[in-house]
Amino acid sequence: MTQSDPYTDPATGVLFNLFELDDPVALAEVERDITFLREDDLRRAPLPGQFDFRHLRAYHRHLFRDIYEWAGDPRRVNIAKPGAFFASWLHVETALHEVFAKLHKENLLVGLDRATYLARFTYFFIEVNVVHPFREGNGRTQRAFFRHLAAHAGWELDIATLVGAHYIEACNGAMLGEPGRLAELFDAALKPI
Repeated sequence: MTQSDPYTDPATGVLFNLFELDDPVALAEVERDITFLREDDLRRAPLPGQFDFRHLRAYHRHLFRDIYEWAGDPRRVNIAKPGAFFASWLHVETALHEVFAKLHKENLLVGLDRATYLARFTYFFIEVNVVHPFREGNGRTQRAFFRHLAAHAGWELDIATLVGAHYIEACNGAMLGEPGRLAELFDAALKPI
């Protein structure tokens, strides 16, 4: 038995959206255009918060509020993508509260040397990615949120380099216990402020 997806139109398979689009290509274009502008807002003025799940949700809400009614809400359905399975929706909130509590115990990664910072940054990115807390838009939300986290610790993260097939393959590999390629991408994208 498969779980139905309350976020998608059963006739088209397209996510319900505030534009009432039923064409996946048109929705993808609208998403791309709107989130591009919203990401620029966040680059110039990161959202205030405590680097916790509530803060991550605020990032998702900011990016997707003009597209999806559920922007910022944790998903209520299980999801998977080719090569990747994510945490059960029943465990999203608990898992992320644990991840962010651990991040805070590590002082939000402030004051670490580059090698240690890179290893811990990669670890926390993977931990959030494995959970994939939202029905759609996890990658864009994570990149914007982690750019802010990096800046808080004195690093600039060039998220423009974290796109495309090589990035997705690195994320999938990291979720399978092979974080090396993702760490290499972060190493190339991080520089001290």
